[in-house]
Amino acid sequence: FFLLHVFFFLPHRARKMSGELQWLLIRNTSCFLLRRKLGKKVTFSTEPNNLKGTNSFKYNALVNKKAVSVVAAPDNKGVVLCTKRKTAQSKPATMFNRTVIRSDIRRTNKVIRKVLGTSGYRPDLIEAGVRKADAILSSQKPTKRLQAKKRRH
Repeated sequence: FFLLHVFFFLPHRARKMSGELQWLLIRNTSCFLLRRKLGKKVTFSTEPNNLKGTNSFKYNALVNKKAVSVVAAPDNKGVVLCTKRKTAQSKPATMFNRTVIRSDIRRTNKVIRKVLGTSGYRPDLIEAGVRKADAILSSQKPTKRLQAKKRRH
């Protein structure tokens, strides 16, 4: 009882758990897990801000202080870059900054590298974000229809 009583009167900052401890608690029991058997047993994650979609501490947005997400824009013209804010970690409604980028692939990659690089994100997250944006933008391009060649008589 005494420990519980002391815990509730600690400052809010002292009550937070580390990311490693949170990962140990949710790695096998998260509601976002998706287990598949593809040759070997693979565990995917369907959480909203997981860049690769794999169940790993490296890409988990729930436990890391810095997380990145790249998704298609609502109108399928461009991408939305979501970055986790450092100041609003305990406020889910305002936890992410969302930036809509409606440029071509080269300029979008440049913007993502600049935004994430100046904010101090890990290089592997920057590269994964650029690759995902590249895949999304290339899927949004209209397909070229091949015209039948006209034969000369």
